[in-house]
Amino acid sequence: MRSVVGRKAIAGAVGAFLLSPAGGALAQDASSAAAVAATDTATAAAAAAPVARQPFRRSIEDAANLAGGLALRLSRASHREGEPLALTVDVPRAGHLNVVRVGPDDVATLLFPNRQRTDNQVPAGAFRIPGEPPQSPELLAKPAGVTLLAAFLSQEPLDLQQTGGGTDEPAPADDGFARLAPAARAQLEKLAARSFTGLPRTAPLLGGVSYLLVCAPGGPCDAAGLALATGSPSPAERLTPGLLLEGEIELALPKGAWLRRIPEKGQRLTRLSEGFVPRPYTNADNHCSIGYGHLLRQAPCAGGEPAALQRGISEAQAEAMLAESMRRAQRAVMSLVKTPLNDGQYAALCDFTYNVGATMLQNSTLLKLINAGEHQRVPAELRRWTLAMGKEHRGLKLRREREIGLYFEGQPVPKAPPGDEAPQPIDIRVGG
Repeated sequence: MRSVVGRKAIAGAVGAFLLSPAGGALAQDASSAAAVAATDTATAAAAAAPVARQPFRRSIEDAANLAGGLALRLSRASHREGEPLALTVDVPRAGHLNVVRVGPDDVATLLFPNRQRTDNQVPAGAFRIPGEPPQSPELLAKPAGVTLLAAFLSQEPLDLQQTGGGTDEPAPADDGFARLAPAARAQLEKLAARSFTGLPRTAPLLGGVSYLLVCAPGGPCDAAGLALATGSPSPAERLTPGLLLEGEIELALPKGAWLRRIPEKGQRLTRLSEGFVPRPYTNADNHCSIGYGHLLRQAPCAGGEPAALQRGISEAQAEAMLAESMRRAQRAVMSLVKTPLNDGQYAALCDFTYNVGATMLQNSTLLKLINAGEHQRVPAELRRWTLAMGKEHRGLKLRREREIGLYFEGQPVPKAPPGDEAPQPIDIRVGG
């Protein structure tokens, strides 16, 4: 979902920016911002700069996670190579279902629809593949390695086997299943971005993922091998959450208030932005971390981490660590923001605070503008926070655009007020 591939991808530039950590050039003038906002109501980002090609697995994985709302279950988490495979998609509403497999060789195959069933309109309920009667040719677990399975439910039919010549031609069908056309990636990127920034009831796309460990015919087959990093930034590019670098800050909740829950879409934003790494890794700050940015120590990993962590943690364990840390972000937002916030605004500010820290929020112009009710200035102010260690960070640009889209969920993103000067960027470790 990071890349814009082929000529047809140009039409999905806005969605690609929301999905792509490489990002595009941010529009600073009002005319560019207006043009983009009119296209997707998601951001004021112009994707004028070329975007680096990303593996299919990362593109499909991130698009499905960004869209969210769909559960995909396997009969077993691990299979021997060549064994029959069965999966179930829990379909919450009627729509058009597409199921994609991306193997460790990064070959993307469209499992459903297929030659056996070309009509992919499905009702709400549990949809099984192959199913009874069979909904597809026999599914076989292959090749050996970790395979990504992703499901997408759209309101309108999608043509993921597009043809158009050149690099957009899909590869020949394999065992009754078609290869996913490179240009199809742009369709999913754009729809996933629109779904994330729009209202759930009108989301044009739902998505979900599951992982399958395919083992060689002989030897051990351990489902623990499923532990793998998710999300597009490599561990070496990830930053320690600012909230975890500062000491505990005593911020009292408003009198009589309970800690407000972060909506599911906001939780998804933070997980997507941080990315999951199951084992200790050294990040861009030279800190040893694990899970969704959880800080183990402010020094590189040295191999002396607890054995339980070196073996790897599950996503569920990492989510529990993240939820505990996010309580501090929730408390900071509820304490410092003095104006009412809707769910999208609250979720976006919690993610921002986790990223930069409660102290940075407390001393920011952003907070002053929000408390003054000047929400139309929020996009430009959020877009200032894109530097890390003195350099522009592509992951921060992407994160800010997603926060803006969530802050104005279901609404057009305001243009910069007339007369506003282009704001100076801010380093998340320094503030301003």
